[in-house]
Amino acid sequence: MTRHEAISAAAIQARALQALAGHCLALLGAGQGTAPALRGALAGLGALGPVALAALIERFGLSERQVDIFALVAAPELGPEAATALAGHPLSQKGRATPALVQMVLGPEVAPELFSTGRLRGASLIALEPGSGFAQRALVLPDAVTAYLWGGGEPDAALRPAMSLLSPEGRQDAATLARAVPKARDWAQRPILCIQTDDPVEARGLAADAAAMLGLHCYALDPALLPAGLGPAEAAERLNRDLVLLEGAVLLPATPEGGLIADRTSAPLFLWGSAPPRTHRPVAAFRPAPIARPADEPFRLSPVDRADIEATHGMAFAPDIWTLARSRAERALEGLAERIQPQATWDDLILPEGQMRQLHQLAAYRVHRDTVLDDWGFRGKSSRGLGLSALFSGASGTGKTMAAEILARDLGGARGALGLYRVDLSSMISKYIGETEKNISRIFDAAEDSGAILIFDEGEALFSKRSSDVKDSLDRHSNSETAHLLQRLEAFTGVAIVTTNLKGTVDDAFLRRFRAVVDFPFPDAVHRARIWQTVFPDAVPREDLDYPALARLAISGGFIRSIALTAAFLAAEAGGPVTMAHLKRAARQEYGKIGKTLSESELRGFG
Repeated sequence: MTRHEAISAAAIQARALQALAGHCLALLGAGQGTAPALRGALAGLGALGPVALAALIERFGLSERQVDIFALVAAPELGPEAATALAGHPLSQKGRATPALVQMVLGPEVAPELFSTGRLRGASLIALEPGSGFAQRALVLPDAVTAYLWGGGEPDAALRPAMSLLSPEGRQDAATLARAVPKARDWAQRPILCIQTDDPVEARGLAADAAAMLGLHCYALDPALLPAGLGPAEAAERLNRDLVLLEGAVLLPATPEGGLIADRTSAPLFLWGSAPPRTHRPVAAFRPAPIARPADEPFRLSPVDRADIEATHGMAFAPDIWTLARSRAERALEGLAERIQPQATWDDLILPEGQMRQLHQLAAYRVHRDTVLDDWGFRGKSSRGLGLSALFSGASGTGKTMAAEILARDLGGARGALGLYRVDLSSMISKYIGETEKNISRIFDAAEDSGAILIFDEGEALFSKRSSDVKDSLDRHSNSETAHLLQRLEAFTGVAIVTTNLKGTVDDAFLRRFRAVVDFPFPDAVHRARIWQTVFPDAVPREDLDYPALARLAISGGFIRSIALTAAFLAAEAGGPVTMAHLKRAARQEYGKIGKTLSESELRGFG
């Protein structure tokens, strides 16, 4: 806006108020209104640009008598001539109009217009100052109304700290919300529209977009920031007036305080929150469309998270926006599961050919997921069983967690490994009925949003055969937990891996629901030799290691890694390479931890 345009707009408002001042002088001098002359003057100014006074009269539907009352009350704000004329009236109070003055000038029949139920006071366009009696109390123009008449566009001073103007974001799903606003206005019970989301950024964007589609501004109001002495009724009165003046709608939180204000608000309004408060008016719940997840992004981030991430990245506090997004998405899993840093590669995993083929097939899920589910239409046929769930069974140390690490790296693609989180089912089971289901739901929800892979250790704790002979509440509780876990597994669209040492105890109903069941066998001598050959990093110095002799130790891959690490520390302490002697000493130490000893035949070849 240029300076010339700004002056022109201000001049239009000044000329409109001069016309109102002339109207007021005519009322005080002749004792009768000259509304046609005022309205004609305002109509002429309207040809030059928007006129605030004309808009106020039109939007509130003021009659000629109501305009007369408004002019008398506004007199002190209309320049020295009108203010002096009003102050000289014998019934004025401190230069202000009073109910007695208004009735003397306009006639006693206007008295009802001055009550709190009258149009002007009911809409907070004029106010009656505190005091005793009625007739001699001063009538004033609220500051917000005065500011508006001079071209200002600010909410009431008491509301202003709690209100903020929202910016539209262009969400197309706001169209449904926008169409509901006039329907709610015309509905007999005037339902309150509630945006069912706990994300304030999403709620603000939807409300602003819906309001913009209706040609309205949208303001968010936080009742917690209102002055202590301003109750819900008075706040709603001022809000109703300001939203009409400012051509706005309001967004309120679905709190008890927000509900009290919403019940009394006649202007377009939205509540936001997943649990609307009890209100006298019915609540129409609008559930936003799920946030679309880009094809190349495994995370489902809320608008507030996205805004925070963009701001952090924009300030160069975190140069890698992908890592930042993943960290934010996985935050909900903290305290629910243990994070594992994927490090293993395919070269580290030694398994029979059949099991390796199964794992490679699982790793191909990312590559073919969109083709099978979307292009070929499986997602449209059913929303269940679309994720990747697998049961890894085998003794401790046979490679189950290592395989999960490899899948996390492969499924993450070029941008790095997906988050990998271990859940101990046995420790998650709660003695309180319903708590286990809540814990399970929280974990699945967090993994769904973050794209993380879940490993459920000790799956037999909940996946064991269900009892058909329900004897007490504990049996019913256990079966309920099992059923809930089944439901969440089927609905989960991510990757879930369940590990167990006791496959024989797992219910057949679970086995049928896993995309794959991979058995991790105890390694034979051939596979143990290959594990020994790959267990040491390339940088570790070694000398004369006898791999066939090492393979005679009937131990798992996890046990082999423990012995190798201990031997490496012994060699480093000795200042030389790892030898069979170090491995012999390390093996005895590791066996001693579990209360076992090594026989001479097992140590043959160790030197």
